[in-house]
Amino acid sequence: MRPASDAVPEPGRAAAAERRKRLGQYFTGTGLGRLLAALAQAEKARTIVDPMAGSGDLLASCIEIGADPEALAGIEIDGAACDALEARLPAAQCVRGSAFDPDSVAKLTARAWDLVIANPPYVRYQSFSDKADASLALPSAMQVRTGLLRSLELLPALDAEDRRLFAHLVSGYSGLSDLAVPSWILCAGLVRMGGRLALVVPESWLTRDYATIVHYLLFRWFDIEFVVEDEHASWFEDAQVKTTLIVAKRVKRRASALSRPEGATYSHIAVSAAAAGPESPIGRIAIPSGPGAEKNFAKQARLWLRNASNHRAGLVRARPVSIKQACRNVVANASRQKWFALMGEDKARAPEGVYVPHEIHDWLAHRGMAPVFETLEAQGVAVGQGLRTGANGFFYADGERHGDKVALSFSGPLAGLSAQAPLDIAKPVLRRQSELPDGFVVSPSTARGWALDLRAHALPEDMDPGDLVSAPREPMPPDLAEMVRAAARANFGTSEKPLRVYELTAVSPNVRAASKGAPARRWYMLPDFAPRHLPDVLLARVNSATPRAYLNDGRECLVDANFSTLWTLPASRWSAEALLAFVNSSWAQAVIERSGAVMGGGALKVEATHLRRFPVPRLDDGQLAELAALGGRLLRGEGADAALAFIDAVLARALGCDSEGIEELKEIARAGQSRRAKHNRKRGGDHGDEVC
Repeated sequence: MRPASDAVPEPGRAAAAERRKRLGQYFTGTGLGRLLAALAQAEKARTIVDPMAGSGDLLASCIEIGADPEALAGIEIDGAACDALEARLPAAQCVRGSAFDPDSVAKLTARAWDLVIANPPYVRYQSFSDKADASLALPSAMQVRTGLLRSLELLPALDAEDRRLFAHLVSGYSGLSDLAVPSWILCAGLVRMGGRLALVVPESWLTRDYATIVHYLLFRWFDIEFVVEDEHASWFEDAQVKTTLIVAKRVKRRASALSRPEGATYSHIAVSAAAAGPESPIGRIAIPSGPGAEKNFAKQARLWLRNASNHRAGLVRARPVSIKQACRNVVANASRQKWFALMGEDKARAPEGVYVPHEIHDWLAHRGMAPVFETLEAQGVAVGQGLRTGANGFFYADGERHGDKVALSFSGPLAGLSAQAPLDIAKPVLRRQSELPDGFVVSPSTARGWALDLRAHALPEDMDPGDLVSAPREPMPPDLAEMVRAAARANFGTSEKPLRVYELTAVSPNVRAASKGAPARRWYMLPDFAPRHLPDVLLARVNSATPRAYLNDGRECLVDANFSTLWTLPASRWSAEALLAFVNSSWAQAVIERSGAVMGGGALKVEATHLRRFPVPRLDDGQLAELAALGGRLLRGEGADAALAFIDAVLARALGCDSEGIEELKEIARAGQSRRAKHNRKRGGDHGDEVC
């Protein structure tokens, strides 16, 4: 398949590619565009718009599959791309400007559209000021949000209540979102009743917390029809993440996102890279090639959708996905977010914050099991993230313990410096995965990293006369004091933009003026440690394999933010050992594998948000005691494989399955790992040439 970036030749391609990267532009190409347009039945649309039109790939794709709309339009902020669109499609209206400017929306020939098709930009608009060039007036985060709120009043596809609820969504989306999130909301508002929304989106939209608001919008105002997966991350040569196509049909606003029958499904389709021909991502499958290939594929896809059928052979695989379960998962995620309380959902119908991945849901349904799940937090287990110092090059050091002192050696801006620190200052810390030991336990005896805890000490020159009275702060040991002074002089920025350590945004908040009964806090004093920094159990946030859980022996080691952390609360029935056993079970591994966020290189990211919504079957006191004993065996290194098998047996009883079911869970986890491994393969394996 021809790379999307080659769809429109242009001089100075390297410079143009850099420009597109700065703007978050990944132009679709007409091969992929025809596939999306065909799935969205563009040939039936009387009006078609692309609010982020680029050089017109998606609009041209609609024409290529036979669309002959009365109105064809695009909005594009980049003048060079807009010029290309106008030259390519003279009949199309091209509005130059930001799609989030109400004036741009007002210039469109229509305000409600049969088909809204788009490949939104994937860039943090918060950083536009660093990315802009002189020819573009790019909107700020505030302008995007404010403009989108104003644009809602121009959209006749939304009634008064729709606009009120959309306004809550616009006001409520995370400031950490990329520009795609407000783009999706705008596109959804432009679709007329009965029309279709067709989007190119990164696969991360399926699992990222910031996209929950868009999932909710789709399930309440749309019928999702297709999610088409780029199985081998091959559709965009210059993008590092897998891509999906989304097609959804606009319906009347539902009373609730959960207002779905149990049997309703959408079709999830995975397309292998080996299916691609020179001009299309489905060019090699066994249907007639040429201009009608994508329409023929879309016809087959609609049969899969209509019949809720599985297709597991050939270069394309399809499976039905329960919309009811997808809605439950979205509401479970959304219920923790502030905007959800404003959406008028019936709280009695909302799930208890539990997320069950589709593969796990299908496995439970296939086996006829319906266990009751609760969250970890409902069972007295808290979830968080480890310590973020803001300046690891200062607060962390390598070290060797000698009696009651640690010989510290520093790196980065402080390379070459060393100091002796007593154990009340040097605290063992687990900084990164490479420091994880063999087995299942971390402890001070295995620590290679040490954190500087200077909360009870100060430089002599920083001590006020009242310090020894109001709080027993001691003068810093002399060699540590010299190291701290050297750190204050060092450059923690770059040669172009030098920064002192106390100027770093995550370090400067450490400084607090003295108050009644409390001395001043200095930049070299970390905030007080929380239980999430000294947890019972930890697992890496970014993993090539499904992560292993480790116990923090006696909660003695600090744990860095590279790890997600869990700890038992005082009233919990769980012990640390039981928690260790549970998180290493095949049940937990399969759920983690299928609910974590897949990153561009195929790594699995497991955040605290994923663990907070983890489905935990109800375990009685006897089962928890068994898990605790088996967790103890893991800690002592007593036959780990046998202990893990016994752990799975305990979970099998709680779930209501047998040993065969556990093997199926293991296969679900392995299949997830295999799927992730395909991310960086630009060519898929040849599974045969038959579609059906």
